[in-house]
This record gives sequence, C-alpha cells and structure tokens, in this order.
Amino acid sequence: MNTIVTFGLLILVASMALGGITNNVYAQDDPSILLKLAKRAQNQIQNQISSESPDEIKKLFEEGIQNVNYLEKAIRNNDTVSAKEHFLSAMKIFTEISRHLSTSDDAATKESSRDISEKTPTNSARSTAKDPSNDIQRLQVYVNNLKSLAEKYKTSIDFSELDKLFELSRQQISDNQFSLASETLQKIQEIVVEINKEIREEAAKQESQRAKEYAQQYLEQLDRLIENAKKQGLSDEIINKLENAREKLSSADSPADIVQEIRKILSIKKQFELTKNDRLESRVLQIEKTISQLSQIDRVDQDILVDAKETLQTIKRYLYDGEFDNANQLLRDLAKQLEEIKNSL
Repeated sequence: MNTIVTFGLLILVASMALGGITNNVYAQDDPSILLKLAKRAQNQIQNQISSESPDEIKKLFEEGIQNVNYLEKAIRNNDTVSAKEHFLSAMKIFTEISRHLSTSDDAATKESSRDISEKTPTNSARSTAKDPSNDIQRLQVYVNNLKSLAEKYKTSIDFSELDKLFELSRQQISDNQFSLASETLQKIQEIVVEINKEIREEAAKQESQRAKEYAQQYLEQLDRLIENAKKQGLSDEIINKLENAREKLSSADSPADIVQEIRKILSIKKQFELTKNDRLESRVLQIEKTISQLSQIDRVDQDILVDAKETLQTIKRYLYDGEFDNANQLLRDLAKQLEEIKNSL
C-alpha cells in the first residue's frame, strides 16, 4: 500500500510541476523532463506488478510502456505536441493501474485486519503498534518536493510547523512511542493535504496566465501565417479557415479551450501543408524567452539586448513576408550571439 501512495504522490508532483497535467501542452520548455517523469512512474508501477497480477493490469502496463517509448521517439524528433500527448496517455494509464492496485491492496488489508481482530485480544493489539518510520521517511521526501514547488510558484507557505512535527515524530520513534508517532504522522498528513491544495490552486492560477500569454504569442504567429498565405495566393477557403480559427483562439479564456483551439489550427496547417515555418516560429519563441531572461541579469549589456530585439523584429518581418531563408539565417546568427552572452556570464 505504501508504494501505491508513493506513486500517487509522484503523479501529483508531476502534475504540479507541469502546471496542470491535463492541459499543459504548451508551457514545458524542456520535454526531456516529461520523459524522466514518465519513466519514473513506469518504474514505480513495475515494482508493484508481479506474475500473479491480473492479465488486465499487465496489458494496461504494456500500453503504458508503449506510450513512454512513443514519447521518447517524439522528443528525438522534436515533436513537442506528440511528446506531451504520449506523456499524458502514459500517465493516465499508470494512474489507472495504481488505483486498481490500491483498491486491491485496501481490500486485502481489510480482510487481514478482520482475521487479526478475530484472533487477537483488543488490549494486546493496542500494545503492539507498528513502527511508522518508513511512512514518515516517504512523507518527508514528498514534503521536500512540496517545498521545491512552493518556491517555484513563489508562494508564502510556512513549512515550520511541519518541520517541527517531523522532528517530534522521530523523537517519538527513538523513544519507541510508536502509537504517538503514528498520531503525529496523521497530523502531518492533514497539514500536507492543505498545503497541497494551496500549491495546486496557485499552480492553476499561474497556468491560466501562461496559457493566455502563449495564446497571444501564437496569435502573432498566426497573423504572420495568414498574411503569408494571402501573398502566396492561397484559396479563400484556407484563408477563411485560418481567420475563423484566429477569432476563436483570441476569445478562448481557459487553458483547456486555448489548447483545443491551437490543436485545431495545427490540424488546419497540416491539412493544407502550411507547416513549413513552424520550426522557425518555435525558435523565435525560444529566442524571445532567452532575451527576456538575459534582460533580468544586471551584468548583461542592455544595449546588446536592444539590438537583439530589433533583429528579432526583422526576423518576424521576414516570416511575415515568407522570406524563410533570410529569417533562418538571422535566427542562427542571433542564437549564436545570445549563446555567447550566456557562456560569458
């Protein structure tokens, strides 16, 4: 049962680290992190499955492994959208397996408890409390992860009470007061639930903001694509579909709606073979982020960054006009310049 709990905590940490596991196909800068999380979840589940596990569970696990393999392949191909879809599919399968195993373990535990209660006197049962050291250690690891997430999302959560309770529980275990330690463990779990909720709420809030910012960036890309399509003399059907998609994206508010509209636009682009400059647009977004990060560092010459921003605007104009070769060359030069700045810090 404890391994089931550990896996549940892993799923939770993964979801918050991604800013919302079900909706975030746009905000993760390093897709390799998805692979690490998926493989860690795979290993957790593999440790729980035995030769006696139901065939249904084994089959589900094979599907999960397949999605992890697809995820790894998508990352190698720089296919971010497919990578995140396979990540979500794998984690959904692993979560389903975990729930099934948890239910089975709970049933077995209850049956075992009934047998023990029938055979053992009540006062004797109370005198032999279980050492909760392992449970406390696992919970400490989880709380350490929560602290990292709280710092990442810049929350004002105070962990001092938890730290004191952990210290108390260890002292109680040292004194062989296992019943008291278990009660302290329960208090820790109650506080963790509340902190967990607070972090999730903050993560959801920030996810919504990131989604809106990304939607705005994507609208700029879409404007360039529409203008380029007009200059190429593409049909009114294509232009109308792109313009309708732009209108729906501009009015989308929730992260789920934004993701849905962007997927529709990607489908339109693939349908009419308009994906030629997608890689260039992705590099533009990455360079914009790099410039923003460098602008926060005092040691960086701000005049150089002003020039970099002007160059980036020139690149966008090239994309707007369909001059992809010129845009690509400038992108290479600018990326090299920014990399040199980063290496000099």
